[in-house]
Amino acid sequence: MMEEELHRLFEQYTAMPHGLERMNAIREAVKKADEWGDDYWRLRNRYKLVVEQYRYDDSGKVLPVLAEYVAIFEKKYYDTGKSPTHQQLDDYLYLLDLSLNVFGMLPQLPLAQCRQLEEQYWNALKRFGYGKADYYDRRYFQLRYEDRLEEAEEVFELWEKERQGNAHQVTSCEGCIKSIQIRHKLHQGKRDEALKLARPLMDGTIQCSYEPWRSLRLFMNNSRNRGERGGMKYYGRQLIRRLGWDENADEMSLLSYDALFDLPRGFKTVETSLGEIFGEWDQGSRWRGFMDAWLFFSQAAHTYETVSLAMPESFPLYREDGEYNTAELAQWFHEGALEIARKFDERNQSSYYQNKMQRAWNGMQKMTGESNE
Repeated sequence: MMEEELHRLFEQYTAMPHGLERMNAIREAVKKADEWGDDYWRLRNRYKLVVEQYRYDDSGKVLPVLAEYVAIFEKKYYDTGKSPTHQQLDDYLYLLDLSLNVFGMLPQLPLAQCRQLEEQYWNALKRFGYGKADYYDRRYFQLRYEDRLEEAEEVFELWEKERQGNAHQVTSCEGCIKSIQIRHKLHQGKRDEALKLARPLMDGTIQCSYEPWRSLRLFMNNSRNRGERGGMKYYGRQLIRRLGWDENADEMSLLSYDALFDLPRGFKTVETSLGEIFGEWDQGSRWRGFMDAWLFFSQAAHTYETVSLAMPESFPLYREDGEYNTAELAQWFHEGALEIARKFDERNQSSYYQNKMQRAWNGMQKMTGESNE
């Protein structure tokens, strides 16, 4: 009877559309499995909750539930010597991998914790006989955040070598693997090679739930940083098509495009999307949103001295009359983005995030002909 009820709850929430209602239903299923002490469903429901929250809510908030999953799994299978199912093992390793990604969203977590998570992930992969490619993937990007570029290149070579082996890897998605290669080529300044790698993602030969949107955004931002107006327009227009059918599309990421080609649409985006950013734990997402808003309002200030906006009351500069000075908005978002960038860079002992802001600014100024004051 207990098993039937837990399975019924599982079927109930998996039939729901993604979002808050589904997350609340999963939380109820987690609570019920805990009450009945069913470890299978304690793990399965927590895994589903982490994935749902990571993909459709605030990614930065998943660590507490993720830590609960890892603790339950390791107590059951490390301490007793029992063997997990193949699905449980895949879930466990995927969440260890995800924990490193979430670490990159929260600058308040110390670098020593990243090293502990990396070691935990490595040991788990070794214990269960998995390949190390996904470990090298996470390690490569973290080293770049720390401005340790030579070491990052060495780790990327290990990633490529590991991918060519026969060991079972945590990630098997061809689209995600291709995306890593594309980003690496862009890091090297080899845009033409990156575009060639992206072709099967763009034409649908390789399918991935994140593609082609992830690659389009990469190339749009790369065009922005290079000061290439034509590239910005081309990739931005393709990304805009997604907004018509995908409610989870990130409108804020298009503010740089709007700054050049559609100021009215950008103002509307700020009104409808800004409130979500203020409450996010994911500081990486918050930083990107603030940076894009800074670039947008810096450009808008050349056309509009003031603008009428229905801003959320949680906005520190909120005005009841809705009248805002665009230059003041640009300054506020710049200061907010810079504060977050400094926190990341202080944690990582680098200047990675501040340099990214400067490259974005330089690229925008190159396209608009304005000097950096």
